[in-house]
Amino acid sequence: MNRTREVIGVASIILILAGCSTQATTGQVGSDNSAVQPTARAPRHVDKSDRAHVTFDPCLDIPDSALIEAGYNPATEKNADFTPDEYTFLGCSYKTPERLYGMNVLSGNITFAEEVEKSKEHATPTDINGRRGLLKFDTGVTNSCDLSMETSFGIFGLTRSIFPNYPGPAPEAEWCAGLEDTARIFERYIPKEG
Repeated sequence: MNRTREVIGVASIILILAGCSTQATTGQVGSDNSAVQPTARAPRHVDKSDRAHVTFDPCLDIPDSALIEAGYNPATEKNADFTPDEYTFLGCSYKTPERLYGMNVLSGNITFAEEVEKSKEHATPTDINGRRGLLKFDTGVTNSCDLSMETSFGIFGLTRSIFPNYPGPAPEAEWCAGLEDTARIFERYIPKEG
């Protein structure tokens, strides 16, 4: 009788742990380096507008393995949601193990056209794995670079800051260096348009 309870208890713990895994609900990269699409779920937040629901949640849909591949420590995750009534941005922030970089990853339901208009003074068009994107570099914002890409619900964006280990700002050439490579890693997990 006690042995049966032990087996049931261990099986219950395994099921609970499996249910808590972020890998269970996130996209996985297949052997051909294409992303397996994440399981559909209700969005964490729905605003009061008639905009599309944010169906890709970077906090839940980017697996730890992708964060590590990009050089970020999953254990440093902090919530970075911005959810006014007019639109939604779901997001998290991360740091590199050396604390030289900090990054926000955000999914929002503003349109790509709105993003282009807002950023036209300091953005360069780019392509991220076949997706339209904008690399945004504003010399008025020291040690920072942004990248946005188009999604079916709006945009997915990265904002990265450099924390130099010396006084003063990092050279401007370093502000955006490698950000497109990071975006290519994360883009694999964003659902493709139907």
